[in-house]
Amino acid sequence: MKKLVYGALVLLLCSNIAFAMGGPAPSPTDDSEPVIELGQEYVLDDFESGSLRSPREWWTFDIKTADIADNAALTAGEKETAAKVGKYSLALKGSAKDWYVGGCGTYVAEEGKDLSGYNAFQIDVYGAGPGSGTLKIELLDDDNNNWQVEQDPAKSYAPIYDDKLVYEVNVDWIGWKKITILLDDFVDDNDGVGDDIWNPSQRDGSGGFLQIQFVCLATKDTGSVNFNIDNITLTTEEE
Repeated sequence: MKKLVYGALVLLLCSNIAFAMGGPAPSPTDDSEPVIELGQEYVLDDFESGSLRSPREWWTFDIKTADIADNAALTAGEKETAAKVGKYSLALKGSAKDWYVGGCGTYVAEEGKDLSGYNAFQIDVYGAGPGSGTLKIELLDDDNNNWQVEQDPAKSYAPIYDDKLVYEVNVDWIGWKKITILLDDFVDDNDGVGDDIWNPSQRDGSGGFLQIQFVCLATKDTGSVNFNIDNITLTTEEE
């Protein structure tokens, strides 16, 4: 897929917005600990629990609505995708100030679950048509081997030691659509912080792939965002 470029102004905005990353950090794993065998795909969350506290706890920031939604009425779009979204999704809605709306995130690292075998990120997105907004996907790894993402409150909570890789999806369709993004297509968004290399593996005390965050942006400075997300998955795709 081609990278989506939203213009210099939006890129500048995204580098300065506040973040609300957090979550409990488990004890660093011993390299001798057995690694749990994972399948061809790994579902980070499908929201079928009907809760933002289980199986993962999601934090939200600034956005007006980030709630579990019933999928019963969300039937438009790709038939195969719509048939597999299940009962619930996560609705993201809100008004923008200088393009920025807010977002949500969760901690994904688990002891023994090394996610380095996957090369692609998938997500199902339900759009409300042109102008639904832009979904900025952020992935963070562990470069200082402590299973945490330290942030600087004086710099809009930017990561201090760890890499942040990003990809933007312009949601301009109606209904469900499956988005597949090769991890190689994510771009380092904090050059000079961390080692500027995507490190999802749990080695030498590192937690590997630590966190995912979604930042919602409008298509104009005073616009709004309105879309749903579901089936957040790591997978293996042919390059």
